[in-house]
This record gives sequence, C-alpha cells and structure tokens, in this order.
Amino acid sequence: MRKLKANIRTIFTCDFIRLITCLFFSVSLFCCQENQQGTQSEEINVSNELITDWNNLTYQIAYEHDQFYSFIGVRTLSMVHLAMHDALNSIDRRYEPYLYDQLNAHADPVAASSQAAYQILVDAYPNREDTISLLLNKWMGSVEEDSQKQKGVELGNEIAFQMIQVREGDGHHKQGDYAPMSKPGDYQYTPGWDGWVLKPDFEYAKPFALDTVTQFRSPPAPDLSSEEYADSYNEVKMFGSKDSSVRMEDQTHYAHWWAEFAEHGWNRLGRIVTKSEDLSAWEAARMFALINVDIYDIYLASLESKYYYDTWRPYTAIREAENDQNPLTDPQNDWEPEMMTPPWPEYPSAHAAVAAGGAEMVSHVLGTADVSFSMESVTAMPESKSRSFDNLFEAANECAESRIMNGYHFRFATDEGLKQGRQVAEYIHSNFLGPVE
Repeated sequence: MRKLKANIRTIFTCDFIRLITCLFFSVSLFCCQENQQGTQSEEINVSNELITDWNNLTYQIAYEHDQFYSFIGVRTLSMVHLAMHDALNSIDRRYEPYLYDQLNAHADPVAASSQAAYQILVDAYPNREDTISLLLNKWMGSVEEDSQKQKGVELGNEIAFQMIQVREGDGHHKQGDYAPMSKPGDYQYTPGWDGWVLKPDFEYAKPFALDTVTQFRSPPAPDLSSEEYADSYNEVKMFGSKDSSVRMEDQTHYAHWWAEFAEHGWNRLGRIVTKSEDLSAWEAARMFALINVDIYDIYLASLESKYYYDTWRPYTAIREAENDQNPLTDPQNDWEPEMMTPPWPEYPSAHAAVAAGGAEMVSHVLGTADVSFSMESVTAMPESKSRSFDNLFEAANECAESRIMNGYHFRFATDEGLKQGRQVAEYIHSNFLGPVE
C-alpha cells in the first residue's frame, strides 16, 4: 500500500510539473503571437498629418500634371493610400488589408507608410522625384535611426512594389475607339474638344474593388418620346442656359463651384475632416483609400453605362429637338449651356455618382452624415469662393443639382447618378478594408 501511494504521488507530481510547463509555454506562445500581430493600438502614436501630407502632395502633383483629365491622378491617389493603409495595418492590424497581409510588428509605421507612398508616387511621376523626396525626407527625419526604421523602409518598399505589380496593365492609359452614331438621342461631339472624347478601353479597364465595370450598370434612360424626358428637357433648357433668366444667383454660384472634378472636393474634404474629427492615422489612411478607390471605380462604372447607352447632351438635344418625336420639347437652335459641356455621353451623371459615393464613404467612416464644413473650389466664381454645409448628403445633392444648372445634364441622369454612386460605395465599404475585431 505504501508503494502504491508513493507511485500515485510520483505520477501526480510529474503531471503537475507537465501542466505547469505547458501553461508556461502556452503563455509564452500567446505573448509571442501578440508581438507578431503588433503592439496594442494605443501604444503606437502616429500623427494624422502623415496621411494628409502625402494626400496633399499626391493631389498637387496629379493636378499639375493634367488637371485630372486622365485616370493617372485618381489611380495614383488610390494606390498611395491603399499602400499606406496596408503598411500601417501590417504593423498594427486595425483594419483588413487590401493586398499585403503579413504582420510586421517591429517596423516603424512612419517609415513604412512614407516609403510606400514615395515609391508609388515616383513610379507614377518620375519627373517629380525631387519634390517627392522633400516630403520623404521630412517624415524620415522624424524617425529615430534604428532597426525599426530600416524594417519600415523595407516594408514600405515591399508593399509599394506589390501594389505597382498588381496594377500593371490595368488599362488606365488605354483609350477606346469611338465614333458617334447619327440617330436622334445619340451622343454627338460638343464644342471645344475638337472631336475628342474620354473613353476608357473597357476590354482592359480594371477596377480596384468592383468585380467588373458592368457590375452596377444603370437601367435605360427614359424614352425620348416620354413625359419624363420632356420634363427634364424643359428644366435644363430653362435653368441650364447661358445667362438664364430663371436661374437664381446662388444656383449660378453652385453650378460653377461644383464644376471641379471629384478628386478635388472629396480629397480636400478628407483633409478637413481628418483634422476636425481628429482621426487616427489608421482611420485617415483607410478613409482616403476608400474615397479614392470609390472615385476610380465609379468613374469606370459610370463611363461604361454612358457608352453603353450613348445618349446626347442637352447641347445637342435642345438644338435638334425637332427630331425627338416629342411634342412637349420645342427646339432652340442657338441654345448654349452655362458652362462648356464635358466630352463624353450624358447618361448617367458621373459627377452626381461620385458625390453620392463620397458622401457614403465619409459618413460611414465618421459614423454620421451630419458633418459641418466649409471649403473653397478651384472652379468657383470670384464672388463665391467658399460654400458651407452641415450634412454630407446635402452637399452631394447640391452637387447633382449643379449639373442641371450649368447645362450639362438632364435630371433623370443626375438622379440615376446618385443611385449608382450609392450602390458602388455601399459595395466597396461592405467588402473592403473592414474593421478587425
């Protein structure tokens, strides 16, 4: 019996030692895994100015390059901010990554995100390397010279090169073939563009988030003979004409104010709310990535719908109304719009779409659409440089309305643009860069 008790004590002691040993190694492994996943969020303090600085520089270089009359600028903005987002979330995982899913807890976040932005910008605008290097030196100079900085540089390079490689051959430079048809309702070249249109080559065009460019194709526009078409026709004919007698002064002001491309307004608004809402660097990087990916993909989706339906602009429709078979539309052979018509088909409104998409994205990030802001526009009239809003969707709706007041669009096109923009934005927000529990 004494021998049996001794054996039991021995077995119990050995099992207890093994249990303690297993617990020790389990705790050690857990700590190691936590370290690999990144330090706790509150332990990493990165100024949101890092994100707004790189956004502003990318925006300025793109604007100076071609005033955003190509896809180069918004493509670069998307790539820069996706790379910065992935760099920060590789070091401290707060949101799902876009491409780069490895964890690098020991890399410096400022060095990693700055190096990634630098490499992508230089790849897109090699002639501006001197300017881009100035901002890189500013932020690299704020980082202590140690192994974390070196790891950050290596991480930034790796993320940037992966992003550049994935977007290679995405068709952003390729122009598709186009020749206008001649039946009533078909788009015709408008003055000031020498027969040029912006038409992506949809065989190559690659969205950042959408599965295909046709994923959110708009339904057909109203028939030319319909009352809905006539109502929109007569509205833009009166309110959108040059020096209209019925358009109010403020309507003229916002017609010009909103004429700038979305790359201006929604990136500018992003910089404003980053500061006013005191967003973290992680929140700001994600927001700018979502804004610009949304703009890029909405442009592709909208232009695909535009060329699929290939509808005429008010400039042509009003001058050639005798051919539309609608007794409610009277022609005016000398009708001119308030502003020079853009060189692509009318339906749906891309401008309304990107406004709705921008409002959706920023309201999702902030958790509310009730955001008060004031800002200026590069296309504003001298007497009305700044406008103020208390709600993001109020701003988006005014943007859509502006396309009627400047003579660019029928209301059914702006209404459909708002719908399409919301659909694209909801899809992107629901499927990309989501928070990590």
